[in-house]
Amino acid sequence: MKKIPYGKIDFKRLIEENCYYVDKTMYLEKLENMPDTLFYLRPGRFGKSLFTSMMYYYYDINSKDLFDKLFNGLFVHKHPTKEKNNYYILSFDFSGINENKQEEGLMNSFKKCVIAGINKFLNNYNFNYEINIDEPADDMIKMFLSYIQGLKLENKIYIIIDEYDNFTNAILEGSADKFIKIVTGTIKSFYANIKIYVKEGVIGRFFATGICPITLDSMTTGFNIAIDISKDIRFNSMVGLTHEEVKKLLNEIVLEKDREEIYNLMIKNYDGYLFNEEANKRVFNATLVMYLLNYYEDFKKIPKEIMDSNIAFNSGKIGNLIELKNNSFYKELLNEIMKNEHIKGILKNKFDLTLDLESDDIISLLYYFGYLTIEPDIYGGYYFKIPNEVMKVLYGNYFTKKLKESGIGYDNKTISEISRELITGNIDKLNNYVSEVLKKLDNRDFIKIDEKGIKIIYFTMLLNNEYYNVYSEYVSNNGYIDIYLEKKNPNIPNNIMIELKYIKKKDYSEKILKEKIEEGKSQLVSYSKDERLGNPLKYLVVFVGNELKLVEKV
Repeated sequence: MKKIPYGKIDFKRLIEENCYYVDKTMYLEKLENMPDTLFYLRPGRFGKSLFTSMMYYYYDINSKDLFDKLFNGLFVHKHPTKEKNNYYILSFDFSGINENKQEEGLMNSFKKCVIAGINKFLNNYNFNYEINIDEPADDMIKMFLSYIQGLKLENKIYIIIDEYDNFTNAILEGSADKFIKIVTGTIKSFYANIKIYVKEGVIGRFFATGICPITLDSMTTGFNIAIDISKDIRFNSMVGLTHEEVKKLLNEIVLEKDREEIYNLMIKNYDGYLFNEEANKRVFNATLVMYLLNYYEDFKKIPKEIMDSNIAFNSGKIGNLIELKNNSFYKELLNEIMKNEHIKGILKNKFDLTLDLESDDIISLLYYFGYLTIEPDIYGGYYFKIPNEVMKVLYGNYFTKKLKESGIGYDNKTISEISRELITGNIDKLNNYVSEVLKKLDNRDFIKIDEKGIKIIYFTMLLNNEYYNVYSEYVSNNGYIDIYLEKKNPNIPNNIMIELKYIKKKDYSEKILKEKIEEGKSQLVSYSKDERLGNPLKYLVVFVGNELKLVEKV
């Protein structure tokens, strides 16, 4: 029986341990038809490390005898390329760079990764070369490649780099001056030296993955021969999982009675990523898909928590990005993203950290890190949107953190009591608590109180409750439910839907109130016709200004 490859990034180990492998080998020929030096950017946990590991064994001259064993049944086994097992592989894994934000610590960590990569090469191919560990990393790679050049090898080197920009993550929240010094110094020189030996013909190919183009742009004068294929439509789904790939996994792993439910759950929570506005295939976060399948394989049920704990901590990174360089517009950005779940912007591929950042810079970085994705609009071009519910939760957690810093935090004990009462169908305590929060917010500039703002308060307040998964703008067959509470445990009696209506104080009248009530009731009845929802409890809640005006069970 095949195993779920959750957390496994070594291709050889994955195959030897009889794990499922989603075949991406058809992209090897496409890569070979591209220029020789390539960069490929994608958010974290999409499968870049596994892809580069597969490349290693496919192109490694020493792995020729393993080809049938490792690639049997895969696309490339029937359609091998002309460059199969034709290179000495020099691989660097910079994902191991530590989170030490001090310049010296980062550079030492970078240097250790370079030493590890060279040592692996020497051990694999039995070359007799002694690394001078006292040299900086840029001189180290230069001396090593000079040594290789002197050997006049028949085959060339293929340099494969995983997470070339990982150290960037450790200093994004630090000073721009420190970043510029690191990148335009040793790092830039490191890649400049690689460029020399590409031109000399010692290095035949170069392929590097990463997340963020800040580093790429900063070092281009040192390595201006590389092509960034990140937005190339031909490579939109080279990592990540397409709908067809996920369906195939479900057919092999999940009981037939559970497939549709799990597939729809994955679409809501793990899907939605698009990296070219003309692409017709959105992709799933691969790690999250494997997390759920791994749990299901063990227990034959859906996990209570649909967010992998390895992803959950990323709300801190959202904060680091939104508030980068202490910009003055982060609240405006956060409100726009949280309220509308999308935002207009221009995708930037160059970042000058010596200058003040603009909103388009922050939006673009959120896109590169996977917290936003692109959505084509009907006029051409695109805007940016939150890709799925998991990312929406991360924004919600960050929003909650900023509220607490403003002195308007949610009391955890009260939230626990509220969620407990929801099980009985009582939402009075929830509504009253929201009303109290709105009154505190009324004199702050953190969020504008309107229907969307109130919805954000409900959503973020209920995010981490014990008993329900909470969704805002939940898609039913007949529209979008403002707040939908989906029970985590089958023993909980009902799901709950809440329709919110808002009237400005200056616009209030009995006539307008009556119209809002009729509209809200009609919407709830329409939404509840969606059979997937079961028979949820339905509540209409109306606010006038920050005052709770009406709560009615429909």
